[in-house]
Amino acid sequence: MSRIRPFADADLDAVIAVFRSNIPKYFGPEEEQGLYDFLRDTRAEDYYVVEVDGEVVGAGGIALNEDNTVSLCWGMVRNDLIGTGLGKEMTLFRMDRSREKWPGVPIVLNTSQHTEGFYLKRGFRTVEHTPDGHGPGIDSCKMRLDT
Repeated sequence: MSRIRPFADADLDAVIAVFRSNIPKYFGPEEEQGLYDFLRDTRAEDYYVVEVDGEVVGAGGIALNEDNTVSLCWGMVRNDLIGTGLGKEMTLFRMDRSREKWPGVPIVLNTSQHTEGFYLKRGFRTVEHTPDGHGPGIDSCKMRLDT
């Protein structure tokens, strides 16, 4: 049974471990500092973790952008649990939370070619594709969902 709850400072190491489990396919090692900085910043106010049996196995957040869009940011599931439905659960939770907080505001994200299809299934469309945009072998796929 999974449970989604707000991120707490005590979750930092567990979220970093989930991140590291997804290197090199989904994230480049050079992105770790950005995640760390994000989680130490006030933007982590709308960041959540998913637990299974009390263990943090995934995370993801939402953030209002200056251009009046909402980002789904730093979404991830521990690598050995990809394909179990936890990523879908977290994504739908964050989409619902975005719509509750900021009704009618478009939702955007920047992902890789490895998860682009996952978001296409949820109604997003790709608005920009940059080969190696996140690092060697990890394209940048900017996506948008108009709500």
